[in-house]
Amino acid sequence: MTENEMIARLQAGEDAAFEPLLDAHLSHVRAFVALRAPVPHLIDEIAHETFVFAYRHIAQFTIGGSFRAWVRAIAWNLLRAEVQRYARTAAGLSRYAEMRGQEFDRAAQPSAEWCEEEYLELCMSRLSAENRQLLADKYREGLDTAEIASRWRRSLESVRVLLFRLRQQLRKCIEAKMRETGHV
Repeated sequence: MTENEMIARLQAGEDAAFEPLLDAHLSHVRAFVALRAPVPHLIDEIAHETFVFAYRHIAQFTIGGSFRAWVRAIAWNLLRAEVQRYARTAAGLSRYAEMRGQEFDRAAQPSAEWCEEEYLELCMSRLSAENRQLLADKYREGLDTAEIASRWRRSLESVRVLLFRLRQQLRKCIEAKMRETGHV
């Protein structure tokens, strides 16, 4: 029986005609894939998928054409698709690894915001107890300057000026600490 006769019988629904086609072309397809596959485990996988595809789409094959060239084209397209999928996966993994590395680096470095809070506490500890209490009244308790002036028995203007000077002093202290540690 010729190859064209086997294909005609297969197209007519005689499944047993596929086995001789498979036997005749499997080693050629495996060799074709082996010469082009980036990893050895793809050889058998692509060869298998090639013949599964050929079996399912045998009705599309034109009798008289080269069956070997047809299955080789199928193998080539499957291999190309697999290599592209692998490249996309590898690129995705590479981007993921880079992102995780950056997250790790950021986690290992104290943030400037965290440093500012630490430096604020340090700079606050250098103020007098009276000035710390004045700032606590304003920012922890949320009192306005009129209430602070009344509580401290000072003029409204002197409380405003003192708060302004304390904020300036703290800002300069924090900025100096950040420059010392390279967080600016």
